[in-house]
Amino acid sequence: MHNSALDQHLDAWLLRRPGGLTAVRFQTHTVLAEVRRCLRLALPLIGAQVVSMGNGLVDALVAGQLGPESLAAGGIAAALWFFAALFCIGMMAGLSPVMSRRVGERRRNELGVVFRQGLWLAVLTGVFATLFLQLVMHYLPASTLQPELVPLILEYLFVACWSLPFFALVMAARNLCEAVGLAKPVLFVQLIGLLVNTVANLAFGLGWFGAPKLGLTGIGLSTTLVMICMSLVLMLMLRGSKFDRYALFAQFDWPHWQELNVIIRLAVPITLGLVFEAGLFVATTIQMGMLGTHEAAGHYIAMGATSVCYMLPLGLSFAVTARVGRSDGRQLRESVRLRIFSAMIIVGFMAVSTALILLLFRYPITALYTNDLSLRHFAASLLLMAAVFQLPDAAQVVLSGVLRGLHDTKVPMLINGFSYWVIAFGIGLFATYRLDYGAYGLWIGLISGLTVASVLLSLRLRWILRQH
Repeated sequence: MHNSALDQHLDAWLLRRPGGLTAVRFQTHTVLAEVRRCLRLALPLIGAQVVSMGNGLVDALVAGQLGPESLAAGGIAAALWFFAALFCIGMMAGLSPVMSRRVGERRRNELGVVFRQGLWLAVLTGVFATLFLQLVMHYLPASTLQPELVPLILEYLFVACWSLPFFALVMAARNLCEAVGLAKPVLFVQLIGLLVNTVANLAFGLGWFGAPKLGLTGIGLSTTLVMICMSLVLMLMLRGSKFDRYALFAQFDWPHWQELNVIIRLAVPITLGLVFEAGLFVATTIQMGMLGTHEAAGHYIAMGATSVCYMLPLGLSFAVTARVGRSDGRQLRESVRLRIFSAMIIVGFMAVSTALILLLFRYPITALYTNDLSLRHFAASLLLMAAVFQLPDAAQVVLSGVLRGLHDTKVPMLINGFSYWVIAFGIGLFATYRLDYGAYGLWIGLISGLTVASVLLSLRLRWILRQH
């Protein structure tokens, strides 16, 4: 049975019971049923997040075959591209809560209107992100980067920057799929993207299959080809029978400011919150580089492992945004509480599992990256600290997703800014330079900031639920 149909059946059953959900909310079978339904939507999204990391891995492996300078330049170029892509991710993230609430309010006939406005916003966002990246490219030669790296970085960005409008369209389509509870197309398209990226990288990056060897230009070209391919396939899938009732392409609409304003008011704080978080980790990486090559390499290894772990609660947060938004749209307050409670059970299990994996397999993980025993021991010690912040990190991302589903984004943005840049970065610098903890001080800052963020977001959620 379709997820939304299941939702309607359970919600109707809850409303027929004396006391509604309050009378059954702590019964094990009710919570387990909601956990299963949440995972049906979340698992494909989690899978899509993990697969998306495969594209970065393929790019890095191919760049590594071109030489150490190409690998270093490719890593920097990919980071710059991702920073511009954050704008697309954040601005499109406003679509899911808006459309989820419309579904909950039984206003499905309006989804096509919202989606078409989302496409306009995606095009404008993608163009803005492209112009931003070109501005970065213009000033890159004047930066303090090693002179030999700059031309290589520009090779990649010159071609990859044109992928951003198509990436924004992919994110718009993805948010629609999340909102209506049809997440399998997202995973399917991401798998296609990984396949296209692998073939294109080998062809244009290394010159396989009789194609010209273009080096980093070829890797950048692969990025653009992948985004074009994914956007086209997703748009074709949205024309399928499963999406017919939403009339997504029923007519052509010019931009409507009133509809766009609803999306943008949610999306801007989300975007700034993402920039705050991403900026913290970029700044921490820069600080590691200032401490030394050993510290920077160990940090790179530890962050690579924890990034994979982060994909689990991140994928869950997308599903929770949609499910909470639907219940909130129907004004089923106790159903909202059930879905939040179930999500926190799932995220707790995820965090404990990833923490144990990092704890028990920290040495085999570091061995995948390097044969240097000293570096492996140092990176393994950082993974111990990474195990500590699994719970607050997972909790804060899912709590942000819950609040997003309740259309609360401004205060979470402020919480993230304070937690990351006042607490995390401030404590990290103090512990590193004043207390002489070195690289460990920066990770103490990360743990502190993520813990404060999770606590403050939970307090904000408690306050919101009381207002309901």
